[in-house]
Amino acid sequence: MLNEIIWELEKDQFNETALDVNSIKQILESHLTSNGIEDEISEFFREVAALKGKSVDDTLLEMIAGSQKYIEAVNTPVEIKDDIPTNVNKYADKLEKISVGIESCWDIFSQESHQFFINLAWDLCRASSKFYGWRGLLIRLRLLFLSIQQKEDLFKKYKDSFLFIPKAVDRAIELRGSKPTVRLQATAQSLLKRAKGMNTAQETLLPYLRHLGRDEEEQLEKNQAAIAWAKARLEEIQSKRKGQNL
Repeated sequence: MLNEIIWELEKDQFNETALDVNSIKQILESHLTSNGIEDEISEFFREVAALKGKSVDDTLLEMIAGSQKYIEAVNTPVEIKDDIPTNVNKYADKLEKISVGIESCWDIFSQESHQFFINLAWDLCRASSKFYGWRGLLIRLRLLFLSIQQKEDLFKKYKDSFLFIPKAVDRAIELRGSKPTVRLQATAQSLLKRAKGMNTAQETLLPYLRHLGRDEEEQLEKNQAAIAWAKARLEEIQSKRKGQNL
């Protein structure tokens, strides 16, 4: 069953992509906290912003929010019973947050992660066929009582969730295909490789990120202060932007 494949057999691959996202967060936070911002990092964000047709601040905020949503989604367990999630809203929210992280942080994911997302998008598109014909009718009937109880069409929500990731991957590829991004991709991979090496080098984000942790869960647990700081920094940036728009 596809749901079991995604959340069990491919769990290791999701954890690998989460390492990419964690490295992304380190780059973003380093960019925000550094007194002397490196030219390579500044140029990278300017190029990404130009690619997306947004300001550097907006692009930075988008990537930070996307990385946070992705990590949260990967660490959110979903219970599957007979290939249907026991909580459709939670399942759909998980897929939506993953898709946001994929699209917003695409430029700095590794090539291996890109291929994983492409394969995953293809699998989800093929699996969406189960919502049609007699199999779709069975799913609709199984969700009917909960839909009435919760006063929303859970069948449609479940069906639509299967296209969140494929649409995000498609938009990401289409955007990069319309503009030359070879140099951007090379820079991104260089930054990603450097960020992944931070675990063995001296921490460059001190005092904001004291505990890199052995895994994502441990890092989140030990770095509540860093998370609180990042949220406060985001609010500060947003307040400044709102003030400029007045």
